[in-house]
Amino acid sequence: MIPPMDWEQEGRDLSATLDQCHSVVVVGSDPVATAQVALGIGRVQGRRRRVAIADLLGEAPPLQSLVGIEDPHGIVDSFLYGVSLNKIAYPVPDAGELFVMPSGTEPFDYEDLFLNPRWRRLAAGFREVGALLVLAAPAHARHLRQLVDAT
Repeated sequence: MIPPMDWEQEGRDLSATLDQCHSVVVVGSDPVATAQVALGIGRVQGRRRRVAIADLLGEAPPLQSLVGIEDPHGIVDSFLYGVSLNKIAYPVPDAGELFVMPSGTEPFDYEDLFLNPRWRRLAAGFREVGALLVLAAPAHARHLRQLVDAT
């Protein structure tokens, strides 16, 4: 019998190749596995620098469980209503400088979200301070290519 895949370990292994990156988009068809890869990256990189994982999957359980409150403001609220990123970034206990930005209180409209010009500024801000922005996104989302290009 083949043991189940340890997606978080896969993210940890991948993390070693991302030291010079300041934004990365983790894409997958399984939201749990995708979130676990993002967490693996974040846990390793968070020991060395500030890391924020944005849940663009829509309340992915591995990320949502780290937020600690129900119905938190998140990335959609920041982009739609101007909620500060500092208010939506929830620190992950015992994980260094790792933060999770949950999906938010509104459903995703990938067209509006992924085409938003704010992504370029956000990615540039992470680059300026030497931090890492990890975006966990579904493979089926429209305009995924534009999101990748912007970040």
